[in-house]
Amino acid sequence: MPKSHEIVSIDIGNESIKAIVVDYSEGYGNVVAFSNVKTRGIENGEIKDVVSLNESMLQIIEDLEEQIGKELKGDFLISSSCGDFTLSEVTEELLLNEKEEGYISEEHVSKLTENLFADISPANEKNSLHLFVKRYVLDDKKIVVNPIGMKARKLSAVYTTVMGSERYRNVVEYATKDIIGDAEYYISPISSAEAVLSNVEKDRGILHVDLGYNSTIVTMYHANTPLEMERIEISMKNVIKDIAIVLKTSLQEAERLLRTYGVAMYLDVEPLAIEYKGLDGRSIQRTDKEYLSRIIYARLREIFMKVKKLYKDYTLKYPEFSNVGIPGGIVLTGGGAALQRIEALASDVFRCPVRIGSLFDQEKFKCEVDESVVFSPLYTAAFGNIIVYEREQNLYAPITGEKSKQAGKGIFKKISDAFSKIFG
Repeated sequence: MPKSHEIVSIDIGNESIKAIVVDYSEGYGNVVAFSNVKTRGIENGEIKDVVSLNESMLQIIEDLEEQIGKELKGDFLISSSCGDFTLSEVTEELLLNEKEEGYISEEHVSKLTENLFADISPANEKNSLHLFVKRYVLDDKKIVVNPIGMKARKLSAVYTTVMGSERYRNVVEYATKDIIGDAEYYISPISSAEAVLSNVEKDRGILHVDLGYNSTIVTMYHANTPLEMERIEISMKNVIKDIAIVLKTSLQEAERLLRTYGVAMYLDVEPLAIEYKGLDGRSIQRTDKEYLSRIIYARLREIFMKVKKLYKDYTLKYPEFSNVGIPGGIVLTGGGAALQRIEALASDVFRCPVRIGSLFDQEKFKCEVDESVVFSPLYTAAFGNIIVYEREQNLYAPITGEKSKQAGKGIFKKISDAFSKIFG
């Protein structure tokens, strides 16, 4: 069990900060508070005003505390989509015995991971935040899924690491160090994918598209591992800018129009009259819903065409996808995934299975406040933080007898500790 029965998970985006408080006192994850506030002080993934960023964080903390009626305590998890991310492949080796084969234990696997962090942290300016094991290799020839209990002279592992840039680190440190103290840190698109994708989808192959405010992140999973990660600079902020330019209004008013009346497809949209404020903030301008939808459609289609090119590149690069395509198709998350008829536009462009990503295993969590809001694409990264954290720490698993003495001492706990050492 964790230090507290509560987990506070916060996702810092370029446009908004989302947070949930999950209580485990009844043996399951009960969402007792949630909040979504405007991010201030961040532009294009970089901090421009630390004071404003801290004010946004304080606002969301105060909102959560008001809902639960007490001071926030427990384990804090932080993810962010700010900054840049790098996906890379790393191989680590451990010699067990030069002369004869020996049995591989959990300590050997843990040591292999510790050596990995020792190798990558001093030489790289970026911080490894997510780690995936692609395969284990015994004596340079036998590939296995789980080496524990097998015999070998040498153990090797091929890892996929996802690293956040210095800009990422600056955002999460400035946003958290004076307000919540210690926390575990994650990357939003990876956490979001872990929340909305099933193990079967990640194993057979699927494309996760995070339609964020500042950028569009495309990640391809196969064999339960992210194999490709690409950033597309065109994103939802460009949709908002287009609306502002064409309709001659402010970015704030353009964002309101997108949220209130936005539709991804203009066909069969009723010509509903819309009033909005001009650039001066006072004069009333008029348009209609169909015209607004045409503006939105043009930019979103451009984004999806770039994603489609990546999809084709991946099917050419990986022979297992060349004839059938990526089996799981495409899953959309991020603020853009909440737009009306976005799924229809994506299906029209990609010509493959498309779905909106929401919390895949809703049995893990309950929410008596407002399930329709909490289990929407908006909070997937916040839930994903908890899912990854539980996996690393092996929390809430039914452990009895001798195993209970070892709870929290396994490889995932050591990986988590290594993350903290590198980040701190």
